[in-house]
Amino acid sequence: MSRIQINKKICLIALNSAWYQSNPALYYLRNALAGLPFNCEIQEFIVSEPLFDVLNSIFHSEPDILCFSAYIWNQMYLKLLIPEIKKLLPEAKIVIGGPSALCENYKLNNSDFIVKDAGEGTFRYLAENNFSLPGGIYKISTPSLETLPFLYKEEDIAALKGKLIYYECSRGCPFHCIYCLSARDNRNELRFNSESAEDRIRLYKELEQLLTLKPRTVKFVDRCFNANPDLAHLIWNIIIQMEADCEFHFEIFPELLEVDDLKLLAKAPPHRIRLEAGIQTVNPEIAKECGRISDWEKAKNSLAFLSQKTQVQLHTDLLACLPGESMESVLHSLDELASIFPDEIQLGSLKVLPDTPMYDLAKRRNYLWLDSPLWQVLKTDVLSFEQLSTLNDLGKILNLYWNKGEFNSEWQTMLNSGKKASELVLSLLNYHKENHIPLHSISRQERYNIFSILLNY
Repeated sequence: MSRIQINKKICLIALNSAWYQSNPALYYLRNALAGLPFNCEIQEFIVSEPLFDVLNSIFHSEPDILCFSAYIWNQMYLKLLIPEIKKLLPEAKIVIGGPSALCENYKLNNSDFIVKDAGEGTFRYLAENNFSLPGGIYKISTPSLETLPFLYKEEDIAALKGKLIYYECSRGCPFHCIYCLSARDNRNELRFNSESAEDRIRLYKELEQLLTLKPRTVKFVDRCFNANPDLAHLIWNIIIQMEADCEFHFEIFPELLEVDDLKLLAKAPPHRIRLEAGIQTVNPEIAKECGRISDWEKAKNSLAFLSQKTQVQLHTDLLACLPGESMESVLHSLDELASIFPDEIQLGSLKVLPDTPMYDLAKRRNYLWLDSPLWQVLKTDVLSFEQLSTLNDLGKILNLYWNKGEFNSEWQTMLNSGKKASELVLSLLNYHKENHIPLHSISRQERYNIFSILLNY
């Protein structure tokens, strides 16, 4: 082991997509340095900040080691930032990790490090060797999730108060959807054993510690939070009974919800629990093609219960451009989802992410997609660019007229009368286009005026 230089300064740097977000990876890496004599500082920026301002802040921190977490939303910014840092701080070493660490040419040199996969073990290894090993790609096994210390400290409240902070109870996902970065992730790690009294106490203490940070939202980053139903049920039960001023966000697989889960969620007070259900498509053949085992009728019943008989905030996702899915199929999924009246419907467009099975499938099916992040699809084996443009615009219409919650009763009246959501949003889109009205940044009064026209349609 190399002799560690006392007080060598490490800057852990995040480039988030919005000001209210935080980056949990940096806090894990900070904890990985426990017991080592480094001076560690966390800096968080957003990708809309001027490059010069970010450079200025980093330069005046006088770091010896610079660590970046790379994702699809910040890798282009990092591609610009890192070469400029090297001009100003030629002696500083770079460590880059995260899902997009290997996806771009960041102009690293032979003394810099790329961390592959989970980074806690590798980062500790590099630090124990004073970051003096030959540069290159490193992958050292990471301690299991259950052994990692709680990632936040009391001193973090200044940086995290009022923000969305992240927390995880599992790593890995059992569903391996072909378009997801977890498609090849075979881990099945749980932070807590719901049957262990000791673990239940530790879980409760960590949830209480999260509240002391005064977050705006606590988002569980588990790919499928209720893949372990007993642990999910335990956490929901604790959260529902806690005194909390923040919202807890969970990404769920609705087919896994059982009657006991629904009865429990019905006890949640307002603004306590937000569920994100990634439906993507209600077409079982398309779902199967994507590696998903879907039971839309069961999911529909559960989502309808959550929407109509609980105070849970329900966000739902649809995904255009799935292999083999037509325009008609996407619109049918929209009609089905709207029929249960979730609080939000997000109609997004598939991204062909490198290192996913979808990347190979898209090439075989002659998809066209953007060559740079976010790799959004331009054309599929079934959908034309013109159709995708329409679906993209429909997603904006939903954001304007459904997701803001301003016309809930009107939507219910129209849909209950037999009208289809897809026909209504297409009518709104056509009105915007015919009258040259933008699909964003219009006033509330203008939204009301336009929607009143739809009501009389």
